[in-house]
Amino acid sequence: MLRSEFEETVFLDLLDQINIMSRDNGKKFTDTGRLDVIRDLLWDTPYRRVNAQGLFHLYAQKPLDRIEGKMILVSSHVDCQVGITKCSWKEKDSDLLRGTFDNSLTNAAILYLMRKGDLPDNVAVAFTGDEEEDSHGARQAVKYLKALGKWFGVMVLDVTDMGFQEKLHISVENDFWTEGVGRQVISLMQKLEAEDGIRWAYVPSDPDGVPAFVPREKNLGEEAEADESWAYDEKGIPCFSLCIPVEGNMHRNAGVLVFRESIRGYCAALECILKAVRAGTAELT
Repeated sequence: MLRSEFEETVFLDLLDQINIMSRDNGKKFTDTGRLDVIRDLLWDTPYRRVNAQGLFHLYAQKPLDRIEGKMILVSSHVDCQVGITKCSWKEKDSDLLRGTFDNSLTNAAILYLMRKGDLPDNVAVAFTGDEEEDSHGARQAVKYLKALGKWFGVMVLDVTDMGFQEKLHISVENDFWTEGVGRQVISLMQKLEAEDGIRWAYVPSDPDGVPAFVPREKNLGEEAEADESWAYDEKGIPCFSLCIPVEGNMHRNAGVLVFRESIRGYCAALECILKAVRAGTAELT
């Protein structure tokens, strides 16, 4: 597979640094602590912040007008739900972590890959706000990129309450994609499972409209919960969600449980899909 060895200690160090409060009022960020740390962590990488207005901070490896053809936007929300007043995490045991991981876990995952510096240069990353309310960060990102005339598709990163009891590593959710995109993503997930033992499932946006190319045994049979993909889809942008299964109340200080192996598998899948774009074996738009 097109991926590198996962370094758990490096990932956990990143998680430790960014798992702090982040707030907004639906119009702008009011607590930029996490965003400031993200900026500092990317200072010595190829990524530069190309927008920091309103409710999304956008990073890319080159000026957007120099990205040729289709652009892939990775969208990972940074806002904390109001029920969380203090961010924390700890190693519960050898298999599990517990923490306020909605959505610091996927913030750390994409940061981990960005800091490696070898993702395709047509991938931009938006750290968005207001996902827990009205997804204005995602809507603003669409408006900004459309104004630039950019042709793009979106991969939304989030945690999910689907699949934890089944001890899954990853869920592919909210399939607002074209058939070609869906086939490519599912094929990559099947390859990851066959080669690396990464367990995954599919959670559709419409349980009555599951594509034939999704293996029946991979369909959890439930409707996916709302996330930023719904906002992107409303604006006509092809998208889907790549999620990490967790257990517990995402919106309370006690936090949720996540399998350590889920983190490894999630980073592998994220890297695999994004690198497949560069290799010409997958397109997300």
